Amino acid sequence: MPSVSKTAASASPQTEKPTHYTTEQCPLFLQHKCTQHRPFTCFHWHFLNQRRRRPIRRRDGTFNYSPDVYCTKYDETTGICPDGDDCPYLHRTTGDTERKYHLRYYKTGTCIHETDARGHCVKNGLHCAFAHGPHDLRPPVYDIREIQAQEALQNGQLGSGEGIPDLQPGVLASQAMIEKTLNEDPRWQDTNFVLANYKTEQCTKPPRLCRQGYACPHYHNSRDRRRNPRKFKYR
Repeated sequence: MPSVSKTAASASPQTEKPTHYTTEQCPLFLQHKCTQHRPFTCFHWHFLNQRRRRPIRRRDGTFNYSPDVYCTKYDETTGICPDGDDCPYLHRTTGDTERKYHLRYYKTGTCIHETDARGHCVKNGLHCAFAHGPHDLRPPVYDIREIQAQEALQNGQLGSGEGIPDLQPGVLASQAMIEKTLNEDPRWQDTNFVLANYKTEQCTKPPRLCRQGYACPHYHNSRDRRRNPRKFKYR
């Protein structure tokens, strides 16, 4: 089990950084003194399956782990992967935090929950992974291989087998799926259609096998589901 670092032991609300959320073990929990265990609102992890790795973009433009392709060896119950922190794939931690706090997605979308008087999320608190207002939005940081995949798509190289760089597993498939969705149903390019139908119907892909992830226009579970505004009158 990873040891408690000096950073975690001396951390305070003033020094907590969103990029460090649930990356260090809670020293108070080990002493049975953490008051933020139930409900779990602690900044640090208590159990291994809550622990996430920090996304690091290397000098060559690649990330230390994929923001989209899940590891098939990771045990969601124990929080253990045989490849450890060197695993190049995404670990499905509690709350899917490795993906939410990956620089590819962190604060790139607006939160669906309200903002309190202090500017914090009423659902997820101070360290919400989604933006609360235009000032909180940030541009996504792409893996160089995803950029290369997008360029390959734009140049019509997808599927030709020629000139396509050595891409991260699943990147081309993900991009192709998005392109396929738009091509098969161009209505998703219409703003009014999106506002009326986004996340109102269940995804036809088997659970956890949808390559589009958060970009999928359909819901994957009850928390992801949105009430149809044509049936339910709400503001």
